[in-house]
Amino acid sequence: MSFDPGAQEIVIDMNVDNVLHSGTLRERLQDESLGEGTITLIIRDPNITIIGDMNLDYDDYEEAPLYGCKSLLRVDLKGCTKLTQLGNGVFYECSYLTSVELPDGLTQLGWYVFSGCSSLTSVLLPDGLTQLGSFSFDGCSSLTSVKLPDGVTQVGFGVFSDCSSLTSAANSSGFESVEFYLRDRYKCVTLRKLFLRLLGIYNQAVNEADGTEVEKHAIALAYFPTDNSSTLDVGLFLQTMNASGGNGIEGVVGYILKFV
Repeated sequence: MSFDPGAQEIVIDMNVDNVLHSGTLRERLQDESLGEGTITLIIRDPNITIIGDMNLDYDDYEEAPLYGCKSLLRVDLKGCTKLTQLGNGVFYECSYLTSVELPDGLTQLGWYVFSGCSSLTSVLLPDGLTQLGSFSFDGCSSLTSVKLPDGVTQVGFGVFSDCSSLTSAANSSGFESVEFYLRDRYKCVTLRKLFLRLLGIYNQAVNEADGTEVEKHAIALAYFPTDNSSTLDVGLFLQTMNASGGNGIEGVVGYILKFV
């Protein structure tokens, strides 16, 4: 474990399990001399698979490795490439924590993982996540942005309870449920990325084609199959173009104006 007082960073890339379980890290982060919301914690162990304990009881959450570390401002776990689970109450009551970067392989969040993180504003949950433990974001009153992957199959009780900013956003958008609101936003973002990527392929085909401008577009459209048999991406691309009206070229333009 290394500590850079100038940059206010704590970096752990060796003996992570021992540092977490011994309480050494929590003791360092709870040092009052650090101040509140001053530390960026970077853990980059390529072999660790779980941080915390999935079986920790509610009455014992004070034993979680980062419980109540008010000095935490940001956490970066992207270097933990094999991390699949964050145990119960790992960041419980880290009330000055504003952002967390999670690795792509994360599949499960335990109970109360971010409960009481009242300064947390956004969380990116990368696509392999399947389970959200009960009350995992309970009391995250500043949380305004969460991307909820389609792969989530288990959502516990009260995951977003007392997330007043999210509830307000969901209600103002006509959603009674925060979960449905988040899923809708995630699908919109995903669809937009998909369309822009396929539009790039389409534009490349136009640039590489010969002939007049109309002929180039006709050749580019012919580059895509006319059914859904090749890939879902292409099928969706054609479907959205046709749904937007007009011929292929006007459909693309209409769709850009309507959605992008």
